[in-house]
Amino acid sequence: MERNEMIEIIIAKANINREEAIEVLEQFNWDVVDSIIHLERQGKVENNETTTIIEVKEEYQEKQENNKKREESYGGIGTIIGRIFKGMGKVIKKANENFFEIRKDNEKPMRISLIIAILLLIFLSVPTIILLVLGLFCGYRYSLSGSYMKYDGVNDVFEKASESADNIKRDFKEGYEK
Repeated sequence: MERNEMIEIIIAKANINREEAIEVLEQFNWDVVDSIIHLERQGKVENNETTTIIEVKEEYQEKQENNKKREESYGGIGTIIGRIFKGMGKVIKKANENFFEIRKDNEKPMRISLIIAILLLIFLSVPTIILLVLGLFCGYRYSLSGSYMKYDGVNDVFEKASESADNIKRDFKEGYEK
């Protein structure tokens, strides 16, 4: 579109003269829509079509701002990966500050960091489970302890497993002695 056409459009839409139209267009780098919006805000445009243009442009700008805010809040793939590693770091920290305890009768318990116990279960699951079951039959008791979590439910399960192992051992002895 030529500049003369732009000037004529501005004059037709607003109640201004040619010099004012040129001044407004130059101020907004010859952008007709921005010029009309500026004139509308000054009260020099009374056309409903122009108001519609302004409202549509403002809605478009609001949508763009909302999209930017949404992108900032979710972040990119780097932000997501960073959050995952941060969460994993918190889990590892808590696991290092909590312990898997192995004790026999009234002896001082042997404490293993929970992260090491989990790694043993993951990488050496069969031997670890066999040793834990054998330990139950040899009179060892297991529990979890630490400052961050409540282990009452887990410790109850460990206690019931120990009682079951004691009952099986006692029944076996009674059957063997008969």
